[in-house]
Amino acid sequence: MEWKASKRFTSPFGPLNLSPQATSELEALSEVFMTDSVRTYERFLLDENRQVDGERWKFMYEKDDVRSYAEHAKFSLPAPGVEASHRSRSHSSSTSDLPIVLVTGTIEGDLDDTIYGFVCPTLDMMRIKTSYIQDTMYRACVLASLIYPTVEDPFRSVSIKWIEKGQPLHVRAVIKNRDFVYMEATGVRYLRNGERVGCQLVHSVQFPETPTRNSAIRGNMSMSAIYRQRDNNVVDVFLKGFLNPAGGLTRSIITRSAAKALLSVSKNVHCAQMKKLAWSQYFFTRNGIGAYG
Repeated sequence: MEWKASKRFTSPFGPLNLSPQATSELEALSEVFMTDSVRTYERFLLDENRQVDGERWKFMYEKDDVRSYAEHAKFSLPAPGVEASHRSRSHSSSTSDLPIVLVTGTIEGDLDDTIYGFVCPTLDMMRIKTSYIQDTMYRACVLASLIYPTVEDPFRSVSIKWIEKGQPLHVRAVIKNRDFVYMEATGVRYLRNGERVGCQLVHSVQFPETPTRNSAIRGNMSMSAIYRQRDNNVVDVFLKGFLNPAGGLTRSIITRSAAKALLSVSKNVHCAQMKKLAWSQYFFTRNGIGAYG
């Protein structure tokens, strides 16, 4: 059992050795994408008054006070960011007909707790988050950490990760697992009206050291999320992007899968609470302090 648990969070690739130039380019790319996502959210919040255009977006799913929408095919454009200047490391699959998914709504909690829930630059944090998000993750690992959170900037992080999404056992012989190599970045920004928001970016990248594997089909994704304290204990959520598991699946299957999967943002606050609890237990155990002092 210990070996299986260890393998679940072990990289199937060789070491990812990024040059200083490559690291700098990836960090700059994350800044560009997060700046663009803030501007998109500002238009939605300040110019469109948080109203979803029913002509453009089709309602898909709802969980608590968070709703997901899929863009109608006639509005489809090349997915954001995939054809960026970082093309040499971006996934090369065509994205011209991928459905864009929009997630909006509110979740209960504090903005800082929400941000802390999705900041996950290390393997230990990834394990904790995975155990409470309860998605379809089969295997995952951190390939490289470019920027770690600091005391001065506790929510800023940039890392390269790999994740394999698993299929139920009874269909695994027919449908292969999907895996993704991606950059994940988090941070804090300010809107043009001075409001503070949390930012999260997930964007597929590719390196010579991370080739496709026979046991899985390499997918492609690009998503950005913005979180804002709307009222006391109420956080606004805005997420936009695409998730393409590849492998010849139809547009409707991809759309439903992405629209349902992205509703997991509602679990960030719970994840933050569990991370705090795990850290407290670690601190007390390390220092030989009983649970009640």
